[in-house]
Amino acid sequence: MRRNPETGETSPPRDPKPTFGSADVAAAWSGRPSAARPLVVRGELAGAPFTILMREEALTASWGERLVVACDRAGRLYSFWRAGHTYRRGLNGRVLHKCQDEAGRHWEWLDEAGAEVLVDEAAALFRRLHDTVKAGPVRFIAHPEPTPLDRVVCLAALELGARFTAAAARADAARFARVYAPIGILPPDQYLALVVQGTIGCSFDTCTFCDLFGQRYRVKTPLEFAKHVEDVRAYLGPSLSLRRRSIFFGSANALAVPIARLVEHFDILVRELDAKTRGVGAFVDGFTGLRKTTADFLMLAKRGLRRVYIGLESGHDPLLAFVRKPATARQAIETVRAAKAAGVSVGVIVMIGLGGDRFADAHVADTITAVNAMALGPTDVLYFSELVEIPGTPYPVLAAHEGLRALSPAECREQRRRIREGLRFVGAPPKITSYDIREFVY
Repeated sequence: MRRNPETGETSPPRDPKPTFGSADVAAAWSGRPSAARPLVVRGELAGAPFTILMREEALTASWGERLVVACDRAGRLYSFWRAGHTYRRGLNGRVLHKCQDEAGRHWEWLDEAGAEVLVDEAAALFRRLHDTVKAGPVRFIAHPEPTPLDRVVCLAALELGARFTAAAARADAARFARVYAPIGILPPDQYLALVVQGTIGCSFDTCTFCDLFGQRYRVKTPLEFAKHVEDVRAYLGPSLSLRRRSIFFGSANALAVPIARLVEHFDILVRELDAKTRGVGAFVDGFTGLRKTTADFLMLAKRGLRRVYIGLESGHDPLLAFVRKPATARQAIETVRAAKAAGVSVGVIVMIGLGGDRFADAHVADTITAVNAMALGPTDVLYFSELVEIPGTPYPVLAAHEGLRALSPAECREQRRRIREGLRFVGAPPKITSYDIREFVY
């Protein structure tokens, strides 16, 4: 009961309006019995059918053939589709627009105003769906049969999505920036990983084609890292369920850190994030990775390290030197072998089009040789990543100065085909897939 200090009268306590992502609303979702059980809700809004799919980690709503929107369990919008155009929102507030036409695939980042319009549009749809489910006839579908709590949970989830307006998104992005340094890139199979940053920046930062890790390199102390992990958990809250696939230990070539400090960091991951169960991925370069022995990788594997990602880029050493990559093909091969000998799988990245026409043939031949020497197997991944010339990086200027002609899309496809056809694996091959840095959103 509340007491009025002036009159002395008492009254029932007011229910405070929950704020975005508050525990009282999220609790209805997380407290639902058999939370992993998908729930489907169907109805009609403004003459068009809608479907709501609620899973443990996210809510997706489709409205006729017009819109498909998705938010995580904290209500944070992360996907929006309309008429063949896909928009992906990162936790940093940026929104990537992707589409495809006869000319090919296109990517662009929305400006701040465009991103806010999109977020408000999604919030408005969630609000309309919430009001429709609350007031109108809808059909709840679940197995086993829907429970009375299912309606409450669905309304709570829609309420969270409706609260994630442009204003809430701005505040949330600001909070993200206080917890994280910019996340430059992740491997494609880690896009939904839980990122934690034991380092900031890149330990060498010399590659002429890269501007992804521009911050001054720094290794966090164990105390700083433990506080960072605590802040990450507090910031993400219910959103952790969407990013439960694995843990990604960043940034850049984070495993270049001396092994004693890495063990301290990984012990924190084991204690705070159940790293042994969830598994950890991380970048390592061939140059500093060579300093890690199989025994070192074994110590990390016992603490959850599952896969390391190595940017081979090319097996042709003169090309690596040309782009100022501080590693040789042999160093990358030995790093891969040391990790695999410890039972850690690898993700090896090969760049297509790097070095243009001048290096094309040698790049193909020596890359085939290097990858074949790595003895990749079914638990490994081989990525083909087409060169994206980033304005402001040294590579375009250096290439123009040296008279290199960039490969056409058709030539890049042919280069990839030639490398692929030259690969030989003993037993089952690794997964071979594409890695397009323009697709990355976190």
